[in-house]
Amino acid sequence: MKKRMSIALLSCLLFLSACAATDTNKLTIPELTDREKQILETAANTAFVFDYTADQNYTKVNLWVEKYKKGKKVAEPISELSTPLPGESTKGSIVLTVTQTLEEELLFSASVSDAKGSASVSNQEELKSMDDMATLFNTNPQEGLLLSDNMLLAGIVYTSTTEGSPTSTLSSDFYEQKEGYLDELKKYDVVYVLRASFEK
Repeated sequence: MKKRMSIALLSCLLFLSACAATDTNKLTIPELTDREKQILETAANTAFVFDYTADQNYTKVNLWVEKYKKGKKVAEPISELSTPLPGESTKGSIVLTVTQTLEEELLFSASVSDAKGSASVSNQEELKSMDDMATLFNTNPQEGLLLSDNMLLAGIVYTSTTEGSPTSTLSSDFYEQKEGYLDELKKYDVVYVLRASFEK
């Protein structure tokens, strides 16, 4: 409960930071203050933070997390959040945190905040044998992503610690969604991919 409250507080702080963003219809990665970093480190094992600006043509934002096992997509998103946009020029923030519990579970918490308020969702996901896995994660390296209905924001990789297992994060080609980009996921045990859709 304390971690969820910390994440909610951080969402409010990050929204205030997002108000300084100037690129219209783009998603960017903000520079976090020491205080914001401290809250994130206390609240979660892994966190992703994005700022966005959207004009009046955008009416809705969707976030979801897809799970892949050895490159095969699990049927349903393990976490999903949809919230309306105000129908006017707006600035806001997106936060996704992942916390590992003592019961070999992952707690995914996502939030979207703007001047009109915020929406959030939390989901638990069982992941066995985490002690034998290394965690790798990164965000889309492209700067100033244009808002669209098919955005790849971040990836979390869980891979075996045995010798010869892959030790690299998801590539730039993956985030650019080049032909056959999902084949890259076959070399990892489990991958969680954060996607977003901004709808007009």
